[in-house]
Amino acid sequence: MLLLTRHFPAFYLYANGLVYLLLAWLFASDGAAWFANLGIVLNEAGGYTELRATYVGLFIGLGLFFLLCARIVAWRVAGLSLALISYTWLALVRGYGLFIRGEGNALMGQLLLSEVLLIVFALLGLYCLQRRPQ
Repeated sequence: MLLLTRHFPAFYLYANGLVYLLLAWLFASDGAAWFANLGIVLNEAGGYTELRATYVGLFIGLGLFFLLCARIVAWRVAGLSLALISYTWLALVRGYGLFIRGEGNALMGQLLLSEVLLIVFALLGLYCLQRRPQ
């Protein structure tokens, strides 16, 4: 148990950081295909530039922040709290779209499941920080 409480929060934050940086690279390299997978089809090519700017910029910022939080012990609560808050709201809004509005596809369902798991892992990370011996 000591191994889990000592290393899980940093591992979770590193994993989140690396995934966000990978997603940023994927959206920067072939954004149109990824947006099409998400069901986003635009009328004008300029829209893809705007979506790339939003997604890639946000993903790089989150990725770097999570990596910093994993590295700097004093920032871990902030990183885990951001993960908990952001994944909770993503899951709530995505669940509303899927279950109440009936909008979405199989990928949206998989994203919702992953967000719920990431919420559980963020809570576990916060629990581990509280249980860690000082």
